[in-house]
Amino acid sequence: MEPASPLTREVRESFQPKIVQLYSDLFKLDEQHGDEDFEPSEGFWREFFLLKPAKQKFHDVLEPLTADDLLHIQGQTRNYVRRSIDELTSGASPQNENALENLTAFLAAVLAKRFTNPSTDVIEVFAGLENVDKTMTDLANGLESIISKSTSVPFRRKAVDCAAAAVAGSYQTSLATYFIHKDFFHGLMKYIQNTPEAAPTALSFLGLLANYNKFEAQNIYQNRMEDFNNEEIMGKLVDGFANTCGDIRDAYVAAQDDTPAQWTLGSTLFYVGLRALTPEAKKPQPPTEEEAKALFMKLPSPNAIIFLATYSFVQANNVFASQLISTDKDNDLESPLAAFLSTTSYLCHHAFRSARTQQYSLLALFTIRLLIDDPILTKRLSSTDLKIEARLARQRPPHLPYIPSPRIPTSIIFDIITDTLSHNLRKRISIPLYGISLTILQHILTQLSSTRTRLPHHWSYIWLSLISLLRFLTTYATDLTASTRLSELQTQICTPLTSILTFSLLRGDNFLPDPPSYDDLFYKLIEISETLGKFKTAYEISKLPASDKLRRGTEALEAIATHYQNLVGKSKKTHQYPRQIQEIIGEGHETFGEVVDNISVAGSQRGGRGGVGGNEEFGHYERWREGMWKVEIKKIIRGVVEDGRVVCLQ
Repeated sequence: MEPASPLTREVRESFQPKIVQLYSDLFKLDEQHGDEDFEPSEGFWREFFLLKPAKQKFHDVLEPLTADDLLHIQGQTRNYVRRSIDELTSGASPQNENALENLTAFLAAVLAKRFTNPSTDVIEVFAGLENVDKTMTDLANGLESIISKSTSVPFRRKAVDCAAAAVAGSYQTSLATYFIHKDFFHGLMKYIQNTPEAAPTALSFLGLLANYNKFEAQNIYQNRMEDFNNEEIMGKLVDGFANTCGDIRDAYVAAQDDTPAQWTLGSTLFYVGLRALTPEAKKPQPPTEEEAKALFMKLPSPNAIIFLATYSFVQANNVFASQLISTDKDNDLESPLAAFLSTTSYLCHHAFRSARTQQYSLLALFTIRLLIDDPILTKRLSSTDLKIEARLARQRPPHLPYIPSPRIPTSIIFDIITDTLSHNLRKRISIPLYGISLTILQHILTQLSSTRTRLPHHWSYIWLSLISLLRFLTTYATDLTASTRLSELQTQICTPLTSILTFSLLRGDNFLPDPPSYDDLFYKLIEISETLGKFKTAYEISKLPASDKLRRGTEALEAIATHYQNLVGKSKKTHQYPRQIQEIIGEGHETFGEVVDNISVAGSQRGGRGGVGGNEEFGHYERWREGMWKVEIKKIIRGVVEDGRVVCLQ
């Protein structure tokens, strides 16, 4: 046998940081220690808090332990929590910062366990019933003091992370109340004022605090949001939200670049299969469809929890809502409103992919709904004085027209709604997503009509999305009613859909910019005249009371479609081209008033709201009432809390 070469490389042992070994030593089960009570020495604690933390490693050490295991070693956990609180409030550096980082990982890992009795068991693990008040009060006081008074930016950031881990983890327990009663609001605002770049983190934490026990009890943070009037800090909050929106949107673009391709010689070579000859050859290949799908499933990032805080602030404070719309930006920077609408577009474009994506899509749409609920803000959003340029999602067909120039925000919102309606059609349709989208559209159309604001827009795409939705509901009625209660489909989707179509037919001349946009809707209605009857049968609309809005709307659509179909039928020509039908539609407007009068009389006889001819009929909408969306909002909050646990470990 030949002797081993002295140049042979030996495999080196892998070394791990000393702190990781201390993590393992501290939280071994009693049987692993070989005794019942493991009491670390003072030297152990001194070394533990001096060494640089490894949050993720600490989390990994605690991950295998079950809830019962933690209860079994409650002596170690209580001792650790008490020592950590003493260190983080000691003023000694770097021990105080290290204690914060380690405690954040501990809270995130331990509070994620499934305890049999969450409140009672967590109290036993943390401090015991006799000491829990002092322990949790000291922790809340210590963290609030650091956030509001410390001069170290990293230290304050770590305190916010630790507090967020505690609140997000204890949402289903009574421990979160210690942080609610302490009132972190003023400390967080002071932190943001001193450190603007910390606004996203602080705002996200505020969202967790403000939505604790929502719908169950009064929350002091909601009151603080309502009373807050410092416009300078609000501007920093809005900017922080905008920056986070930009990051979320950019992650979608990184997964699949949807920039419209412009013609170049390279694009031609690529099209004919000669990519190797183009400058793009040196760039990495774009992801395949399956790879892109996998990337999209991971999006948005957990930082999207900021949408909950923004929704809460917009709901509570009109000044904040106004700041979101009108905050000025340098010409080279994206405005907050543009960043928000752009990110909303990408979220709604992919809402069907996961429950997470849908929950953030709903939060974004709820925020838009709140903005347009204010007539003054709606007027500003529809004004030519406020034009913005927002990048909208184009990652799946059908695509809307690409408009790179600045335009009226309401037109951008229309595109978001149109895109949402077109790209999320599934047999298990999301009633909340379609319900809020249709409500937003109906609300804006009513406002435009009442102010007689004629909005330039590619209206045919809106009509097409509405007609496509009606066809989809009709074609898959059996599947839809099998998975969803008929009454929900009738109330939340069918009613606003028929109301929008009827209102646009009756009042479109108040807000449409030109006759072709108006006539196009009549043309599309004629195309689906047969579908209307099937739609009426599929959703048992004839069985509804005569005064029901869905029934009145459907019958109004049928009457209008019949009127124009009769005019088309009276033509002597066997085959008619679209242009000829458009001419007949134009002539039909002369007798359209008679149809409206007939429908109005029928509506009055059935107990309608003053006849269909008025804005009080199909243009009627209810102001935002959060209680109507209670079930969905509570689901969203639970999802946001889960992401909040992840964010604090980043």
